[in-house]
Amino acid sequence: MEHILVCMTPRHGAFGALGRAVALARRIPAKVSVLFVTAPPEGQATPPLAEVEARRQLRLLVERARSEGVAIEWFVAEGIFEDEVIRFVKDRKVTLLVAETTDAEGRQSERETQSLRQILHRVSCRVELVSPRKDETATQPKGKAT
Repeated sequence: MEHILVCMTPRHGAFGALGRAVALARRIPAKVSVLFVTAPPEGQATPPLAEVEARRQLRLLVERARSEGVAIEWFVAEGIFEDEVIRFVKDRKVTLLVAETTDAEGRQSERETQSLRQILHRVSCRVELVSPRKDETATQPKGKAT
């Protein structure tokens, strides 16, 4: 059985990658895990609005996937994104990592490209990159960067 991982941050939801993973899990025997990585809190009592909205949207998509019969669960980790993703892949024996580029043309910022390279060099699973459709990027809510 495949074990698919989709990783997200409050700033970059990766909902297109989640949609791809769920669609794949409907066709083949697969379990989907979603890792939502947040930065350690900096003295804030409440999470930023972008994080609250991303969690709400994630919860709704997970519920929908479960209602369609997909084996899916989500986890929240606090720490450095790359380290948390690599640890999760190794600890949970992930066979496919589905990651999302940041815009419809597939271009990423230099920092995100470096982040992805760091992950790719340290994991032994397959990786699939997904580019969101233009209409998806235009309709997703814009939150403040954290």
